[in-house]
Amino acid sequence: MLKSFKLLIVGDVGRGKTTLTSRLVDALAGVCGRESITILDFAPDFMGIGGRIATSSSVRIIRPEGIKAPRLMGRDCNTIWDLARLNRELTERAFREYLGSPTPILVINDLSIHFHAGELNIVVEAARMARLFIANSYYGTTLSDNCGLSERERRLVEEMMKEVDYVWRL
Repeated sequence: MLKSFKLLIVGDVGRGKTTLTSRLVDALAGVCGRESITILDFAPDFMGIGGRIATSSSVRIIRPEGIKAPRLMGRDCNTIWDLARLNRELTERAFREYLGSPTPILVINDLSIHFHAGELNIVVEAARMARLFIANSYYGTTLSDNCGLSERERRLVEEMMKEVDYVWRL
């Protein structure tokens, strides 16, 4: 019997990561019940980058207000890192909320936002709490910077790939 399953969906901008994740949520809600699903939606929804989960199911959605798109909004490295640190505070608060009241299914939209300045350990802890873990994350070359943020993000996404059962590349 399968104890748990962890899936990471990765790809560049515009590959359909969020659309696929939304469809998976709707399918799961129909089978497992909406009360068993929590979505952590970290998408900044800025200039068409990082769309939010669109679901017709009334599942629990934790969507921190104020998430920024550091590489698109930051004018210099200091601003980029300030925005990334703000996002870390917001995403960590969302993770703590989930960990305080976990559900069997955890879905994360735009995990890479957390990885800009956040740590891997809280993500792994949350993933281990869930029987089914599905996350999508930017993993590409379209967005980049010369400040070290993209490098850090890529490294942590690759570390997360080692923590999951399957990586779905789009």
